[in-house]
Amino acid sequence: MRGPTDRVVLSKTSVLAMAASFALMGMLGAAYGPLLEHLARRFAISLPVAGTSLSVHFTGALIGVLISMRAMEKVSGRATVRAGIACLGVGSAAVAVAPTWVPFLVGVFIIGAGWGVLVIGLNQLVAHSEGPRRSALLNALNGAYSAGAVVSPILVAAYAQTYLALLYAGAAVVAVLLLPATRGISGRLPVSSVAARRPGPLVGIFVCAFVLYVSVEAGTGGWMTSYLEAIGVQSDDAAKLTSGFWLALAAGRLLITLVPPKVPEPAIVMAGSAVGALALLAAWTGILLPWAYILTGLALAPVFPTAIAWLARLTPDDARATSWLFPAATVGGIAGPGTIGLVVARSGVGVAPLVLAVAALGCVLAFWTATQSAKAAVPV
Repeated sequence: MRGPTDRVVLSKTSVLAMAASFALMGMLGAAYGPLLEHLARRFAISLPVAGTSLSVHFTGALIGVLISMRAMEKVSGRATVRAGIACLGVGSAAVAVAPTWVPFLVGVFIIGAGWGVLVIGLNQLVAHSEGPRRSALLNALNGAYSAGAVVSPILVAAYAQTYLALLYAGAAVVAVLLLPATRGISGRLPVSSVAARRPGPLVGIFVCAFVLYVSVEAGTGGWMTSYLEAIGVQSDDAAKLTSGFWLALAAGRLLITLVPPKVPEPAIVMAGSAVGALALLAAWTGILLPWAYILTGLALAPVFPTAIAWLARLTPDDARATSWLFPAATVGGIAGPGTIGLVVARSGVGVAPLVLAVAALGCVLAFWTATQSAKAAVPV
């Protein structure tokens, strides 16, 4: 049981700070794709090697998530969020002054660690906070992440070649300014003393689905710029289209709040995954390019937050169940772009959409398996 001081309460100011934090996370996370060509030239490395920056980011994120899973049971939500924001600031400052490739990756790793702390901290605090319409708030805040990701490729395309250090220095300043606004976060996550520390089979299926989903989202955002450039799209236009992908994600997460509550979460999740897979297949075959990528973003938009709400409904007495989804998300962020990088090194960037489509189809299968598992667990 928890006392009154343990309840998670969010002030209006803290919600705005959370939205701004999500937006900053989106900007930093979406920067890598449009940056790949710039990084390859700046540090005299190959494109696949530049692509490892995505995997380094998500490796840091995985460590941040795993630490936060245990820490959030013992420390306040405010302390967790502040630690994550501080890592974003320190990592951005390190990237801004990095003279060579290895120090650059160190900064990216620190950014990733802060990103991981915040992705679990912010989502879990909102999901378990006091007050109505938590699901709508969760979708809206994830929409703020996507909105930040919209702006990032445009800034990278316009200024990264000359002002890369200033862009990351600006991100560090924003992180510092966000720290005081977290004062309105109080309480900590509820954890049942009898809840199992190891995830059950249903949670394991969701973990597999999240690994595949984030592989698709991160891989699409990270590699579509390079793919479009490879088929003849100008760099600036490719970066703008990458922004369009993130804009579609943002719009989709806001639009999903208009769907009637009677529409079941499994239907939304599987439909979004399936349409995303078909759109990526269309991109690989050249059909509807570049709009196939925009459709992919719109289709994938509700999958992540809606699946969190779905699992929370299936496991209402186990707050740890949803926490396992966040290390899964970071593993997907490592595996997806990393796998594509290996395939690109062997077969060329033209196969990237096909690899993503296969992962999206696997995501559909995993979520379908979850529905069957949930049905089997319901007593007759």
